[in-house]
Amino acid sequence: MSQPENRKRVAIISGLRTPFARSGTIYSSLTPLDLGKIAVTELVNRTEIDPADVGALVFGNVMPSVRTPNIARDIALGSGIPDRVPAFTVSSSCASSMQAITNAVDSILSGAADAVIAGGAECISDGSYLFSTARRHIGLESAKGKNLIGKVSPLFRMGATGHGPVLAVMPERYAGLTTGEAAEKMASEYKISRAEQDGFALRSHAFASRAEDEGIFEDEIIHTFIPPHFKEAIIKDNSIDGNASMDALGGLPLLFDREFGTVTAGNSAPIADGAAAMLLMSEEKAKALGYKPLAYVKSYAYSASNPDSELLMSSVYAVAKALDRAGITLGDVDLVEMHEAFSAQVISRVNALSSKSFAKEKLGRPQAVGEIDMERFNVSGGSIALGHALGATGARLVTTLVNRMARRKGQIGLVALPAAGGLGVSIVLEKE
Repeated sequence: MSQPENRKRVAIISGLRTPFARSGTIYSSLTPLDLGKIAVTELVNRTEIDPADVGALVFGNVMPSVRTPNIARDIALGSGIPDRVPAFTVSSSCASSMQAITNAVDSILSGAADAVIAGGAECISDGSYLFSTARRHIGLESAKGKNLIGKVSPLFRMGATGHGPVLAVMPERYAGLTTGEAAEKMASEYKISRAEQDGFALRSHAFASRAEDEGIFEDEIIHTFIPPHFKEAIIKDNSIDGNASMDALGGLPLLFDREFGTVTAGNSAPIADGAAAMLLMSEEKAKALGYKPLAYVKSYAYSASNPDSELLMSSVYAVAKALDRAGITLGDVDLVEMHEAFSAQVISRVNALSSKSFAKEKLGRPQAVGEIDMERFNVSGGSIALGHALGATGARLVTTLVNRMARRKGQIGLVALPAAGGLGVSIVLEKE
């Protein structure tokens, strides 16, 4: 996707998010629906948009509940959006809310809508639990029992082990390894040391802590009150560690390869709960309603690569495509927001972008995509410090970027995010 001069532009009017919180902490009594409604309701209130002007709502969610199979529709109805407004949920692993944003872009460019709310929500604290096939069959048989004996007798066949609930996880079915194991593989292949990974993690926490102290996140964070008492507002992310040190990070145990590994909880993004929402409009609609857009979508691109060998590298391909479609180079980019699932994964991708050999062998390009100026990279910290709320992280990245672009000089911003399954996505933004 690109936007030639003769095509209309899609404006980002506002981006907001709840504070991100480690799963199992402050949002443990909530659901993704609760968090999504908070984000959308505040977005509508803060932008003062007439809900009747919203043409659609698109939300990403990675681990849906059977209670809310189309969480977008429930968010819309619970946030004051008119019931005539269509709403649909998208899932593309960690890229889900980026998919929601680009779906909104396409909807506006096609003329199907003039204004769309897009975002994502995740609450692993409310995660789904699964039972074994045998346990499910026994449970169904019990539920169908005509009397007490018919309901109880199947339960005696369960046995003492093997029938308990387990948290639903997202296995890499074809890669045969988890994302953490893939990060270990990348660290080994690209010779990224434990110290280098810990140093990057320290940077993420230090930059996020500084941004928090300077009030940088105030533009994007919603003061979130926890029901049912609504006594105290959550006003900041709870996984930022301003006291992080190399000594502390170096003392953490290895997670995946307990003998030769380098990946720890300290140089990985903590799984988090949270939601983010954005209001997008056609440029014409924004001007007609008197909005001053934070940025415009200049281009975007998706990519896919072999999950066996490049599970977390695909966004490098997406970045190259998005830059080409925008007609710019990496040197033209003033701010970069890149998802930090693991330090090893981020360092690998940054190095790949600057590698001529990677460009020739993998991208079919004679020259490297370009070298990222680290003074412009994740300047408010990243997911290692802020947390990874699966279905909301992409929208968080874009929200953070547009709000930083509003504060800093510079015209061009870039977002990049890898996703499970060997997927990747990148979006290029421009200011007026």
